[in-house]
Amino acid sequence: MKRLCIFVTYDHENIVDDYIGYLLQQLRKVVDGLAVVCNYEYIAKGIDKIRPYADKVYYRNNTGFDAGAYKDAICSYLGWDEINKYEELLLVNDSFYGPFYPVEDWVCAMENTDADYWGMIRCPKGKFEDGYTYGAHLQSYFLAFRKSVLESPCFRAFWEQLEYPASLYQAVIDFEIGCNRWLESHGMKGMALTDLCQMDTVFQENEIPYLRYSMELIRDGKVPIIKRRSLYFQNKGFANALEALKYIEDRKLYDVGFIKKHLARISRLPENQDMMDLEKLSHFCRMHPQVYLYGAGVYGQNLASFFKYMGWHHAGFLVTDPSMQTVSCTAFCEARLEAEDGIIIAVEDRDIAREILQIVEERCDEAQILYPHSFP
Repeated sequence: MKRLCIFVTYDHENIVDDYIGYLLQQLRKVVDGLAVVCNYEYIAKGIDKIRPYADKVYYRNNTGFDAGAYKDAICSYLGWDEINKYEELLLVNDSFYGPFYPVEDWVCAMENTDADYWGMIRCPKGKFEDGYTYGAHLQSYFLAFRKSVLESPCFRAFWEQLEYPASLYQAVIDFEIGCNRWLESHGMKGMALTDLCQMDTVFQENEIPYLRYSMELIRDGKVPIIKRRSLYFQNKGFANALEALKYIEDRKLYDVGFIKKHLARISRLPENQDMMDLEKLSHFCRMHPQVYLYGAGVYGQNLASFFKYMGWHHAGFLVTDPSMQTVSCTAFCEARLEAEDGIIIAVEDRDIAREILQIVEERCDEAQILYPHSFP
């Protein structure tokens, strides 16, 4: 099958990381054409990760996010005449790591189905906080469209009518959910890679499977990727994602150094407000013989899981009121702290973090305190 891939990347520092080079190398095994769209004006570092594999490289601003990049690539940069030379179009972005399994295996497995379009995972139906409801749909970080879709007027109409989303939320509604709805309404059949595997895990309404079930998806569903967001400390499925990371590492399915190196770099950027600087965290743990985690909620317990994964030790959880907790904690006012001890403020909410910071500063020096860079 003759395939074209449009790959979209965006980075605050205009850097192309090693994991992208590996992904493009693997994709090149199954595609005949590869166009890379950079949602920034130039590549500051890492062009060597793209040049060996891309036939075309395009640069644009981040208008419309990945949806806008796909629209421009399909409708303008490449054009419909070029698109229609292929039997399958892959739309792929840089929001995941992998593949962990041979790309030929899972692409060919989907080739043998009767799907008109396909993706990795089917997200179950749900409702957003503003009341917007959506049906089950294929998620948009990896989508493939067959000739039946490419030749359909409805596909061309979708892209030409699509307005550039002004927010990521709008991109999900208009592009990810909207594309699925549009194709389904025109009689197109969508399938997920996980449809081919027998998984005991049942996805519930309002769940995003890749955030909660990384381990099950990779081990049981043979999904060849892990999403970056699953490895953020505020993710409720973070411990599960770490388990998946260890599974990948132990079985040598992938060089997890690609993942660790990328997360370490982007975690220090102020634009990534929901991440903790991993290099600062490592240095902080080396500098203090005892490290306490102030906060025992999702963020704190995920940080404890990360300590275990890294082989680090923490001295326990500190909280303002232990009676409100479900895990063993010590009230901060009762903790016996030494001058060389360290305290990590391990909560996600910025206002609560600032309140905790004021409490801790009454007893500890600034050098004893670490917090996510978005909180002070």
